[in-house]
Parts: sequence; C-alpha cells; structure tokens
Amino acid sequence: MDDLLAEFLAETREMVSALSGELVAWEANPADRDRLDTIFRFFHTVKGNCGFFDFPRLEALSHAAEDALADVRAGRRHADARLVDLALAVIDRIEAMLAEIEERGEIASGDDADLIAALSAAGEEPAMPVARPGGPGGSAGKSAEQRTIRLPVDLIDQVMSGVSEMVLVRNDLSRRLLAMGGESGLEAPFTRLSNLLNEVRDAITRTRMRRIEGLFTTFPRLVRDLSAELGKQVLVDIESGEVELDREVIELIRDPLLHIIRNAIDHGIETPEQRRNSGKHECGLLTITARQSGNTILIGVMDDGRGIDDEKLVAKAVDVGLLTPVEAEAMNREERIELMFEAGLSTAAAVTQVSGRGVGMDVVRANIEKFGGSLEIESAQGEGTRFLINVPLTLSILPSLTLRSGEQTFALPRSYVEEIVSPIAGNLEFADVGERRYLTYRDRRLPCVNLGRALGLAPSQDAAHPVYVVLRLGWGDLYALEVDAILDHQELVIKPLAPALMKSGYFVGCTQLDDGSPVLVLDVASIGYGSGIPRELQRPSAADRAAKSESERDRGLQVMLLRDLAGRRQAVPVGAVAKVERVAVSAVRLAGADSTIACGDDIVPLAGIPDQADLPDPLLILHLADGERQLAYAVQEVADVVWLSDTPRPAAGSPDIAGLVMVGDEITELLDCHALFARRCGAIAPAVGMTCRLVGEEGWMRGFLGPIVEAAGYRLVSGEEEADIAFVDAHAPQDRQIPARRAIRLHSQPLASGTEDGIYRYDRAAVMAALLRAGEELAA
Repeated sequence: MDDLLAEFLAETREMVSALSGELVAWEANPADRDRLDTIFRFFHTVKGNCGFFDFPRLEALSHAAEDALADVRAGRRHADARLVDLALAVIDRIEAMLAEIEERGEIASGDDADLIAALSAAGEEPAMPVARPGGPGGSAGKSAEQRTIRLPVDLIDQVMSGVSEMVLVRNDLSRRLLAMGGESGLEAPFTRLSNLLNEVRDAITRTRMRRIEGLFTTFPRLVRDLSAELGKQVLVDIESGEVELDREVIELIRDPLLHIIRNAIDHGIETPEQRRNSGKHECGLLTITARQSGNTILIGVMDDGRGIDDEKLVAKAVDVGLLTPVEAEAMNREERIELMFEAGLSTAAAVTQVSGRGVGMDVVRANIEKFGGSLEIESAQGEGTRFLINVPLTLSILPSLTLRSGEQTFALPRSYVEEIVSPIAGNLEFADVGERRYLTYRDRRLPCVNLGRALGLAPSQDAAHPVYVVLRLGWGDLYALEVDAILDHQELVIKPLAPALMKSGYFVGCTQLDDGSPVLVLDVASIGYGSGIPRELQRPSAADRAAKSESERDRGLQVMLLRDLAGRRQAVPVGAVAKVERVAVSAVRLAGADSTIACGDDIVPLAGIPDQADLPDPLLILHLADGERQLAYAVQEVADVVWLSDTPRPAAGSPDIAGLVMVGDEITELLDCHALFARRCGAIAPAVGMTCRLVGEEGWMRGFLGPIVEAAGYRLVSGEEEADIAFVDAHAPQDRQIPARRAIRLHSQPLASGTEDGIYRYDRAAVMAALLRAGEELAA
C-alpha cells in the first residue's frame, strides 16, 4: 500500500504542476476541446484514486470540479474567468492536501463547502456545446506518449556513480594499452567496450534530464495572478521546444526565473492606460523562450514594456551615495543599467509584496553564477527589456580544466576559461600595485590571484614557471588565476561535496581523475569575490575620466615616443596604440614589405623591420589598431608619453613619416598611421586551400586548437583524407602513421630551449608561428 500511495502522490503532483498552465491557456481559448478534456480527465482520475485510498474530502472536491467541467463540455454552463478562478483554487487546495498526506499520511479535517458551492453556481448561463476543433485551424495533435517507469532519484544517482567509476577504469586501461604500443591484441575488444560504455553513460545521463516545459507550465498561472493583482493585462508566450535540462539545474534556475518574471510584470510592463497613451496595445506581452546551444541552454525572458529607466537608477544611486554626480554624468547607458545589480538599490516608489526592497537582482545573478551560468540584460527605453540566462546543460558531467597549485590538484569548469598564458615566451608584462599584482592582457590590465595563497596552500618546491588562466566571470569581467601547472582537459563527472567543505565557499563539488584520485572543483566566482576582484575590476573612475577630459583640452596631440630598430627617434599618436608587448622572434615571418607576425589567434602585417636586420629576441612591438584591423610595428624601445603642441614640418623621403617635430632638443619623426595601414593592411590572406588534421585528445584539440586553425584559413579534415599539416599530441606513439605532409608535435608541459622537438601547446604565439612557417614552406 505504501508503494501505491507514493505512486499516487507522485503522479498527482506531476499532473497538478502542468494543470495550472492548461487552465490559463483554456481560459484564453474556451473553444479548445482537447485542453478541456485534459483538465476534465485530471479531476476524474483524482476522484477515482481517492475512493481507493479513502480520502473522502479530496474525493468530494475533485468530484465538484469534475461536475462543473462536465456541464461545460455538454454546453450547460459557460466557461468564464470566474470558473477558471475556482478551478485554480481547487488546484491550490489539492496541493495543500497532498502535502498533508506526505507529512502525516492523512488529510486534516476541514470544510470545503464554500468552494464546492461556488463551483456549482459558476458559469450557470447556458452556452453552445464546446466543439472539438479540426482541420487546419485546429490545435495540433499530441505526439504518442513514451513508455515510462518511475524510479527513485537515489537509485539513478547510484547507477550513475557506478558508470562513472567504470569510465575511470576504462581511461586507466586505455593508458596502459597505449603504453604497450598497440601490440596486446586487445585493442578491438577494448574499443567496442569503450563505445558501449559511452552509450550506457549517455543513457543514464538522460535519465537525469527533464523537459524544461515542466518548469515553464507553472508560469502562465503566475503571470495571470500577478497581472490581476497589479491591475495589468499580460499575455505570456512560451517557446521551449524539446529542450531538456538536468533536474538539479531546473531546481537551481527556478527561483531566479520567478524573480525575473515578477520584475518584468511589476517594473517593466505598463498599466493598460499607460500603454494606450504611449501607442501600444493595452495588453502587454511576456515572451519566455528556451533553446539549446551546444552544452548550454539559453533561457530568455523578454517583455515589451517601458524598458529600464537608467536615469532613475543613476538618480537613486547618487541619492544613496553609491555614485557622485560627476561619476554619474560620465557613465554610458550600459554602465547605468549595471546599477540594477547593486545590492540594496531599488527604484520602487513603495515596498510591496512583489518588489521594492532592493533585495533581488544582485542575488539572482550571484545564484546563477554559482552553478556556472551567466545573466545578460538588453533594454531599450520605451520598447522593453530582455534577460538572457546561460546555464549548463547538466551539472553531472562538466568539461573541465585540471591544474596544480602547490602539491594539490584541482579542476575548474572550462566554460570560465578565456585563455591560458605563460610568461615563458617573454610577452607578458606585470605591475605590482600595493599588495596586488596586475597582468597586461590584450590591452587590459587584469588583477592576478594566486590560487595557492587564496586557499592557504604551502608553495610547491618545483614550480619553475607559473601559468595564468584568464577567467571570464559571469558579468564579463576578467581576472588571471596564477597556478603552478596546467595538467589536462577532461570531461569530469561532478559529485556533491561534503557540507563542511561546501561551507568554505571555494568549491562547487568534487570529482575523480582517471587514476581514481579525488579532486575538488573550484568555484571561480567565489575565489574572485574572496580576493576582492569585483571591487578592483571596475572601469576607470568616471571622475578620473571627466578630470582627464578637462585637462586634455587645448593641449594638442598626445604621442608615444620610441626608438625604431634603426635607432631613430619616432612618435606615434597614443590613440592609435592598442597595446605594447614582447613577442618571440620565432613568430615573425620576414618577407620585406610583406613581413608578418603571429599575434595570438591572428596573423597581422609587421612594419618597422629594416633590411638585413638582426632582430632582438624577444621583439618589442606596438599593436596599432583602427577599430577594424591590426598592424604590428617593431621598435627598439618605448621612451615616454608627451604632448605635441607644434605643427609638424614636412618630411621627404619616407612615405610612412607624416612630418618632423622637435621634442626636447631632438628631431622626432611622426609616424603616418594612415599611410602604414594603407600600404600594409590587406596584404595577409588566409591559407586558402590548405588543410589541417588534429590528432590527439578530441575535446581539447577541437575545442581549443580547432578555432585557432580555422581562423588562420585552414580547413579541418578527418578520416582518411591527407592533410597538409597535422598537429599531433606528443604523447601519441612515435611510429603512428599520420596522413599529413607536415606534422607539428604539441607538448603538455613547457619545454626548455632546444631540448625536444615540438612546441608547448598552450603557447598560442608559438602555435601560430609554427602553423605560419609550415604553410609557407609547403607553398614554396
């Protein structure tokens, strides 16, 4: 009997969660006979089951709702808003009774006569029988139901844990077979076993997934009730398709979504009178969508209301002391909208049950980021606002980066990783300000957090060179996490963490590596919070920008003074310089006026190289940018930044010089950036027609190296097709036949100069340079 009762409760709760949305949709279209039949069948089923379990109060209430809907089906009653209100009230009371059964095994005595009497009197005006729609204008038929079985969640988790252990053993066995050089005779059976295990793991993972529409069906009722409370008219449009999410993610995303929807109706959508006055339809539209993009789900909540009033946000921030008037004046609209995430800041005129306490959007975003998601906002004044939530598909299997700090190994979600950089190539610049170290990365100064110090770990004795993992937090800011070494990229099975460790706030779970060793999964956002990153990642002070703008008036042109490789004094406008960095000479391809250099993912033109020059290593270059293109300019040194007030004198003999000026007592050439771009940009074309093969760990090769290769113009190939160039994992067997004309070996650890063939796989400049050289040699 206990098993039967548990089945009854689970089935009834599942139907109740979907029924509120069905009732609201039926209210909007009373002619929908299919939906009416669905609602009727629910109450009929509950009534029948209650007789079996001896719940007379629940049986009587369900019977009354069933009779009312039967009269509507027969045309003896009219389907109106009052009847829908009463049906929803019955749903609420049924939910309360289910909770009592779960808690005490019985329903407390009570009187439902008032609700039953109201049901018998509602919609008494006769109406035409509700016709079943058909033809092109009818509602779409439902797809055939799948065969299902109910299982305890604990049992599914136990099976998932067992499969995860088998995956670890499989990976360990794979390593051992690889070490044997492929001569054991077990390769074919192992491959088949591995494929079967992957299929089982995928199937078990899918058992944890739930259709997101199960969550979305509760929203129409919420919108209906809240709109009535606020005196507004709101139509909700839901588009969820076949999107599925991990059940844990659905529970985590529920409260943030509810808060965003309440805010949209309360703050965003206007009253009918306000909408008419502004030329809109008096009924507002709230659109809720979900779609899958790779391993993430994008959930959008969009309203066609008034949009975010950034002026009111700024005024409130100034009023409470978060901003000064000068800072507020210098902020753009995007910066002003960000103020809605300040804790305790609310623009509501009065505190209500819906909003106005200033406790909300900051907590919403923090909760979303806690499980690896992000929240973005777009808003247009008078047109509406769109919230876009990006959440992981599942929390059970997570693409991860494993790393080492001190003597400990950790993992972090790969979705946070923007780039991995190493100072070995000599192209990183650091500055220490107070107790904080800063790293210059792609023209941005990023604060660095040493993971070992943040976690209180003893320093490693053999950490020769630190590695910096550039992490992008949910709101778009970056910081660099300093670690001792990057170990690998893996898809790891994430498991819950002991409560004592969760309290530290630095971890989101734990996992096991292939060898069975346990590893903690880092909470990237919390490590940033704990190190003061959010406070220090603010853009330059608005007051500083305003003061700078005032001081720059009537001062002429600000330039950067430098020495070129021939020793000449030159100057370049500061506004044209995107960044200054040192690059290994190996990244340079010399071809006169068509010289190029590999910079990150790009191959850009290189100017400033004299004929027959011996280049210093590393080479100091200026990145010049016009907003769309890049140009690298090689220099000997950067001397100073000064202001030029004199008009340049004409200079003859060099098309790249705009004129001559006196700086101090020395003649200085002013570079003509327009001429530099006109003569050299556009000279680089991708390696059209060339192909590249990636041989090694599939996830890392495709996810990290693939985009770099494709950006350079190479087409990725697989199967038996021969490639022009192949990138090969250095751990692959040496005698393995690679169908490619040229192979480049990639090592997982930094290499000492001249020790081994190949390059460090995280040295992006070296990877690009090797690709460039190989392409040139094959084309020659």
